[in-house]
Amino acid sequence: MGFTVFFLIIGIVALYKGSDLIIDNSSRLAARLGVSTVVVGLTVVTLGGITPELSIATTSYFSDASDLIIGNVLGSSILKLGLVFGLAAMISPMSIKESTLRREFPWIILASVLIFLLAYDLTIGRLDAVFLIALGIIFQVYSVKVSQREVLEDIGEKKKEKKKKKTLKSYSCWIKIIIGLVLITLGAKLFVSSSLAIATALSVSEILVGIIIVAFGASLPEFVVTIMSAVRHQSGLGIGNIIGSNVMNVHLVAGVAALIRPLKIHPDLIIFDFPMFVFFSVLTAVLFKSSHKLSRFEGGLLVFGYMLYAIFSVKLWS
Repeated sequence: MGFTVFFLIIGIVALYKGSDLIIDNSSRLAARLGVSTVVVGLTVVTLGGITPELSIATTSYFSDASDLIIGNVLGSSILKLGLVFGLAAMISPMSIKESTLRREFPWIILASVLIFLLAYDLTIGRLDAVFLIALGIIFQVYSVKVSQREVLEDIGEKKKEKKKKKTLKSYSCWIKIIIGLVLITLGAKLFVSSSLAIATALSVSEILVGIIIVAFGASLPEFVVTIMSAVRHQSGLGIGNIIGSNVMNVHLVAGVAALIRPLKIHPDLIIFDFPMFVFFSVLTAVLFKSSHKLSRFEGGLLVFGYMLYAIFSVKLWS
């Protein structure tokens, strides 16, 4: 057991360092393209941040761990909406633009409702997967196009073209991104193998491991980015990161996993965890909409809500 926990920690460290390299260098490249901070969070930082979940999902395929995959998707999504948003708001109230509320936030609610409906027959098949992935691509394209139209009004087309040329010369950034991907792939393999071994040794269900342990480990990149953005009073990046991460977690992570092998859904997930994902999605949207910011008190409510969810999950799946 000691060695298993050690390898689990090594996997988390590799996932964290790999994601850190991807997020840091991808953000630099994206910033030179002339897009808003929110969209940097929605796109490049998001794609870098969800690589742990994506790697875990694809690696879990070889172990036929559908429960672990879907538990991770639901658990990490709820964790980000409840715990991460909540802690960030408790550190520094998070302001949000009306345009983000109107254009991007509905995608979270749509994603949570959509995957609930697709999973209602207790299977997410390959046709469902194609639909999820297609919507994820549409979300990314839509976010970038809308942002570019807004930013072009300020920076002009010539400045944008200069930034693109600088991006092409940033070889060191690309090398670090590749190193990050390698670390994440190796980390995911260690993380999945160790998590399954612990679950077997302790007679704990794969779903609980996915909802709590794997979800927390795989959410470390978004956790760090969002908390640091709150500390630096740059809530736009953190908000965009959580929105994009949750949307792509559903569309890309669950989509790719189901495309490789259809996901079997435990009936109890339909009763509790899927509805909780929808609940937290709607709750955060309502809290942001009420005053265009998330206050410290509201952040505390989200953290409290997540703790209740985690406690009930442990009792349900133990």
